[in-house]
Amino acid sequence: MDVTKEIDSQPLSQAFSFSKEKERAMNGLKGILSGIVADKQLNEKEFLFLDSWLKSQQYLAEDADVVKILQQVGDILEDGQIRPPELDIMLGSIEEIVSARNAAEPGVGQVEELVGFLTGVASDGVLNDQEVGALSDWLDQNESVKDIWPASVIVNRLNNVLEDGIITEEERQDLLQTVNQVTGNSAPEDDISYE
Repeated sequence: MDVTKEIDSQPLSQAFSFSKEKERAMNGLKGILSGIVADKQLNEKEFLFLDSWLKSQQYLAEDADVVKILQQVGDILEDGQIRPPELDIMLGSIEEIVSARNAAEPGVGQVEELVGFLTGVASDGVLNDQEVGALSDWLDQNESVKDIWPASVIVNRLNNVLEDGIITEEERQDLLQTVNQVTGNSAPEDDISYE
């Protein structure tokens, strides 16, 4: 009896690898979407980052939510201008997708989701108080990853920032630098202290 070890003309190991990468990418997308709307706004830099990220994700090319977002992005960019009402519509679509995915997949891929969240929050190069609060809330809701890198590094920095109840610009910049280092958006000479 000949048993074929292929799925869709790919070796079985590649098919499972693709499935795992798609799952990781979906968790990252969920985090990114949550991160870019953490402050209940969507600005032009975040929008363009999202467009670029979505187009780079081969594993998500056939996901209905991704196709929907890409179509909306294409419609918005068609005239070369991004208007505030268009960003509001996109914000609503993103919040719908995040809500649906939160209900469907509780606790799945939390580390990938956190990295996506961090990437989304920092995608415009600014970390405001609402985003810091949303990050703190995310970590409180996902306590099972608080001791796992990179969450452990973020928790440490976040505790330092929030301990006196006042977020200074210096603390905000330090946290943003840490987020950028964790997500790979920093200069190579930057180092993270893994305290």
